[in-house]
Amino acid sequence: MEVILLERVSRLGQMGDTVKVKDGFARNFLLPQGKALRANEANKKKFEGQRAQLEARNLERKSEAMQISEKLDGKSFIAVRSAGETGQLYGSVSTRDIAELLTAEGFSVNRNQILLNQPIKTIGLT
Repeated sequence: MEVILLERVSRLGQMGDTVKVKDGFARNFLLPQGKALRANEANKKKFEGQRAQLEARNLERKSEAMQISEKLDGKSFIAVRSAGETGQLYGSVSTRDIAELLTAEGFSVNRNQILLNQPIKTIGLT
């Protein structure tokens, strides 16, 4: 299925790109979350009409994220988890846990805004 991206999607493309994706990815992720439109003539015209609004919305989101990142820069947070004697956690600290911790500290952060290469599975500073 061909779709028009309404925002930057990692490993796929930038806003305005027309890309071919698997049907399930488009139906289950891109379309419901408002990240893309089906690529047909009506939607292409609709996208071109809304392009300025979409760019403004994306810039606003980026500036909000930068403000939050400046507030968080240099701060430390403690997540209490049980661990074995070797320092391995009996669970892991995921993006959801970090988002809950930051929300409890007064920061408005969604778990989708947090980027972890892998979950935290050992104790210590990371």
